[in-house]
Amino acid sequence: MGNPFVGGLPEKRRQPNAAASLVKQSSQCLAHPVPQSQSSRAIVLRWRAYGESDKIATLLTEDFGKLTGIGKGAKNSRRRFANSLEPLARVRVHFRRRPQASMAFLESCELLSSTGALSDPARFAYGSYLDELVEQLTVEDDPAPALYALLEEALCTIEDGPATTPFLRAFELQLLERAGFEPQIDRCTRCARGWAEGATAFLSVSHGTLWCAGCRGQGDAAVEIAAAVLPHLAELKQLPLAACRPRTLGPLAADAAQLTGHLLALHLARPLRSVKMIAQLAG
Repeated sequence: MGNPFVGGLPEKRRQPNAAASLVKQSSQCLAHPVPQSQSSRAIVLRWRAYGESDKIATLLTEDFGKLTGIGKGAKNSRRRFANSLEPLARVRVHFRRRPQASMAFLESCELLSSTGALSDPARFAYGSYLDELVEQLTVEDDPAPALYALLEEALCTIEDGPATTPFLRAFELQLLERAGFEPQIDRCTRCARGWAEGATAFLSVSHGTLWCAGCRGQGDAAVEIAAAVLPHLAELKQLPLAACRPRTLGPLAADAAQLTGHLLALHLARPLRSVKMIAQLAG
């Protein structure tokens, strides 16, 4: 006869392992949440290969500013990145970004506008020039919708016709303005007087400011600019880019190019590769 007490005893409940529970709770606290997917219209500024199949691309987005991210398998992708990570491409980019991460993870890109109209060598060279200027005058994670709109407007303009000298000077001045580096060109920055007819303006090499002859100090390194070009440039700075293309600067074109060239050089970290490309086409 069996023990009459064994069958009547309640089953001993298993006590939870306190250490295991703490470990589980700690791991849950340390787990990083999956970053939310984001998207924006964007223009591809440049890309480079990474490993055998990936691409690292820099884009100017409409909503988030300049963005650099890695596209896994982008070199061979026919679905997520089909023809959409080429320079000057206008796309909708989908990406995730972790806090403090140096690069975003590019999920996919949809091509919004064909780059075929910019495949002509001259148009591609000038488009690359605009592209490089914007890339160097913008910073990561700084929303710049006005700069995005300017670059998109410029690319649309050269798709429809040649990149004339007035168009280029207008883009350069409007870019400087929207990037926060607007030069004062309608008067001397020291005495605030307007330019007299036939006067010479002096552009400070180190500061990018314009002085009249009376305000220029003897020790100030400066470049001479015909003041007659300045009202024309002030007007170009206010016009739509398409309206600037048919205009002419005549014999003042060299002074205009010298002025904007010096102003831009103050903010460029490295030489522009597209300048050599344009020179080869011209030669």
